[in-house]
Amino acid sequence: MPLRQRSACVNGMNTHHFEPATADGSGTGLNRVDAVLFDRDGVLTFFDTEAATTFFRPLLPLSLFELAGRWQVYGETVGFPRNLAEERTFFAGFWTLISKEFSLSPDQAAVLAQLDYTRFIVPYPEVCDVLGRLHAAGIRLGVLSNFSLASIEQSLISTGLAHFFTVICAAPVIGVAKPLPRAYEIAVQGLQVDPRRCLYFDDEPECVAGARQLGLRAYLVDRQAHVDDFAGAVLGSLRPVLKLALPSVLRY
Repeated sequence: MPLRQRSACVNGMNTHHFEPATADGSGTGLNRVDAVLFDRDGVLTFFDTEAATTFFRPLLPLSLFELAGRWQVYGETVGFPRNLAEERTFFAGFWTLISKEFSLSPDQAAVLAQLDYTRFIVPYPEVCDVLGRLHAAGIRLGVLSNFSLASIEQSLISTGLAHFFTVICAAPVIGVAKPLPRAYEIAVQGLQVDPRRCLYFDDEPECVAGARQLGLRAYLVDRQAHVDDFAGAVLGSLRPVLKLALPSVLRY
């Protein structure tokens, strides 16, 4: 996509403040939820490091962490891709560089060149059910990610989640990253909702704070948390989103 532009920039929306919603998600007027916006990594999906390590171990004398470091340096040097065509060129250049550095055989280099990284992107167990129930209830759904590649929609297609979303935004494509207000504005405009009627979920505290500045009711997702803290706006999974977005859902 990652986004279909539909409306002009909404101005002056960073003056609204919301306290965390009540535990039963009750509320009327502006407390009604029309849309839910999610970060991807750490919220909807995780990177399967075990599977990735198994894939790369026979090919490269690098840990996954070391390979990721090289990938980051390469991106900062040549620039991260802003569209799918640039991404194909980006990966071709990166794998060629790695193959030469470690003198890989043509067959090994071909395996790297043909890799689809989305095979390592995995949804958390509850995500498909939660998104399905929100979608069925008519709640508009979107993704806003600082992911540094243009293929975020393709990653969500691979995980079977893309069809739930009206808007899918990646920072390098929309040209601005969280927590800058413009990133949230673009996503909210695509959802065509008042930000005060939109919930937001992220695993980065600064991105949660950025969403609140624009008026979204934002929650931190901490998957290490054992108990959901509604008063502190910290959730251990996305199950409580049903309670927050759908007032009639009291058991989840």
